[in-house]
Amino acid sequence: MPDLLNNPLGTTLEESMLEGFGGFPDKLFLIDCGGGRFAANNATLPDGQTVDGLATFPDADEATTYMGLLAGLSGEIVSKKFEEARQIAIGKPRLMCLFLFVAGRIADVHWVR
Repeated sequence: MPDLLNNPLGTTLEESMLEGFGGFPDKLFLIDCGGGRFAANNATLPDGQTVDGLATFPDADEATTYMGLLAGLSGEIVSKKFEEARQIAIGKPRLMCLFLFVAGRIADVHWVR
C-alpha cells in the first residue's frame, strides 16, 4: 500500500491511484454527520487539481481513528454496502470519488465522476 498521508488533510494522490478502485470491501463504514451529510475529504492529484471524495472505512475502528485525527468531526458511524456508499457520492455533485481510508491514509480511490 502506498504511503500517501501523514494525516487526512493535504493528501497528495500518487499516479498509481488514479485508476484504482478494486480494493474496496462490499461493506463500508461512513461517518454520518446528520442532515444527509457524511464525512468527506479532499486530495491533490499529481497535476495539482484538488478533488473531494466521500470518506469510507473498512471497519468502525478505522472511522473512529479518522474522527480522532480531525478535531471537531463527530457523527454516527454507519455501515453501508459499497453500492450504497457509491450512490451517496453520486448524489453529492461536489464529490468526485470515494476514498478508502486505512490507518489514516488513503488506501484506494473509486471514481464516480
